[in-house]
Amino acid sequence: MKVKRKCYEGYVNYYGTDTPIEVVDNYKEKDELRGVWFSTVGNIDIPKMESIESYKAYLDGVIEKCKEYHLNTVVFQVRPTSDALYKSELNPWSSVLTGEQGKDPGFDVFGYFCDKAKANNISVHAWINPYRISGVKLDDINLTKDEYLDTLAPNNFARLRKDLVIMSRDSKLILDPASKEVMEFVSDSVLEIAKNYDVKAVHIDDYFYPYDPIRDPDEYKKYKDSGYTNLSDFRRGNVDKMIEMIHNKLNTLPKKVEFGISPFGIFRTNTKYADGKTGGKFWDKGSNNHESCLSCYEALYADVYKWMENKWIDYVTPQNYFDLDNTKIDKDGNEYWQVRYADLADWWSWACKETGCKLYMGQGIYRYGSVNNWLDPEEVPNQLKYNQTLPNVSGTMFFTYSDFVKDKNDVIVEGRKLLKKMWTKDVKEI
Repeated sequence: MKVKRKCYEGYVNYYGTDTPIEVVDNYKEKDELRGVWFSTVGNIDIPKMESIESYKAYLDGVIEKCKEYHLNTVVFQVRPTSDALYKSELNPWSSVLTGEQGKDPGFDVFGYFCDKAKANNISVHAWINPYRISGVKLDDINLTKDEYLDTLAPNNFARLRKDLVIMSRDSKLILDPASKEVMEFVSDSVLEIAKNYDVKAVHIDDYFYPYDPIRDPDEYKKYKDSGYTNLSDFRRGNVDKMIEMIHNKLNTLPKKVEFGISPFGIFRTNTKYADGKTGGKFWDKGSNNHESCLSCYEALYADVYKWMENKWIDYVTPQNYFDLDNTKIDKDGNEYWQVRYADLADWWSWACKETGCKLYMGQGIYRYGSVNNWLDPEEVPNQLKYNQTLPNVSGTMFFTYSDFVKDKNDVIVEGRKLLKKMWTKDVKEI
């Protein structure tokens, strides 16, 4: 079945072609992962605590909402900014809980959620951010690096080891990816979670090196001392080492805990679209999209394909948050295409076949009501139908939980109704 364009004439085509994409005529329910990211950073999906009872009631409501949509997996953000929503010997209690980092909320929030989820046949993946210390810009709050770090809990690793903290151009703080001590600390934090909680997997999203450039006056020396021949490979190598370290430590456990990554949706762009340009973003096996598109390989220094090849990760969930008819209009009023859902879905399906990695598709339900085919309530159903044309797509994760609750616009309300008509029963995760 072809898909009509919402804002333009005709049908949706693959990138750079006149070939229309086709989705299955009839969606068939089958065993698959049906997941949702539960974002705690900035209190996106979780409120500040008023009382233990009301907080537990809120978490109970999350479980009920998942059951309402027949979701079987929650990807719970447990370490958003070098802090914890779980009982930890390594990281302080998160400020998203009480407003004060290090303050005991009175119960193990993540532990409570895991118990409730298990009782309702819902799997939990523990989602961490490895490097982020804060999402605030120090320039906006007029604090120096040391002044800000002194506001963190006394046992926060970043406060204890200020020498291992670097800043981005936007004056945000992260742990230094080049530091062996940081790699050990992050991987030990992952191991602590995997040991102490009944989780199906640990999960890292797209934030490795930040989207804005880092400002580390010592980086050049670290790079020159490393033996790498260029800075980009040095940075990718730093992230590689952390990923491999996490993999190795998880393998010491007496139980299987999967390791999953949710990278930015574009790994690298196919060289045929380079238009004379050069750079690490281009690869002769890359995806079909415009040469201007950001890639996680070049911009975030995440060599996800290597991790898949080396079996360091068990699954990948690309953030394929683009609509089927992703289209822009140039200054002359002509339309041009940058990147499209189907092309990226095809590329990740190919990559997972090549490497034997399990594939879930990350989908941006939060984008309903924005532009192009996101103005069509059928967009998510059509994406799910497209997924079923690719036999190795083992499920879906939606960003983010609050978009299953808040009625932001009429399109998302109608889109969720259509999703309920497709997902009518519980299924087992893969």
